[in-house]
Amino acid sequence: MGRTPCCDKQLGLKRGPWTPEEDKVLVDYIQANGHGSWRSLPKLAGLQRCGKSCRLRWANYLRPDIKRGPFTEDEQKSIIQLHGIVGNKWSAIAAQLPGRTDNEIKNFWNTHLKKRLQRMGINPDTCSPSPPTTNSSTSASTTTSSTWRNGRALALKLRLASTSALVTLAPTMNVSMSTYSSEYGTPPWAKRSAEPGRPTMKRRRRALQ
Repeated sequence: MGRTPCCDKQLGLKRGPWTPEEDKVLVDYIQANGHGSWRSLPKLAGLQRCGKSCRLRWANYLRPDIKRGPFTEDEQKSIIQLHGIVGNKWSAIAAQLPGRTDNEIKNFWNTHLKKRLQRMGINPDTCSPSPPTTNSSTSASTTTSSTWRNGRALALKLRLASTSALVTLAPTMNVSMSTYSSEYGTPPWAKRSAEPGRPTMKRRRRALQ
């Protein structure tokens, strides 16, 4: 069988915020008798509270050795270092910070330290730099531009290859230059080579290499 719950709804126990009178009763009883068993303390002290509520109230608010005020720089560094080692084990972290409660440390971590590390680009779970995020629109634009440049280069290579084939084939054709010119006009390879200022095939090949 499982452990019986600390609080039984049928007992009509009081819930909600503690009153100053209840705090005084709890403090006076513990200072006089010690807390002993938290399950039996409410009945012995005359409180209509459950044992868990009494324990948390004492540990987080009423203990005389609780340290008040903001966390110091050394305490903040210790919390970050310890969290990187033990994670969210707040009781273990509180044991290394005298006067600080586990609940107080947890709240300070979630509301301050964790957000500060994230703003600094540090993963709060591992205390290591977070990986850079990639911009999808920039990546897509870069890919499109690269594809366009590759297509232009391929088209130029095919054009040069076809022109080179014509130049290579011309001397082996059984048609003289004059006959070809009279029948079909100036050959394309002769027209290209005759144009002033046009780069030669050798220069084009060098540019593509």
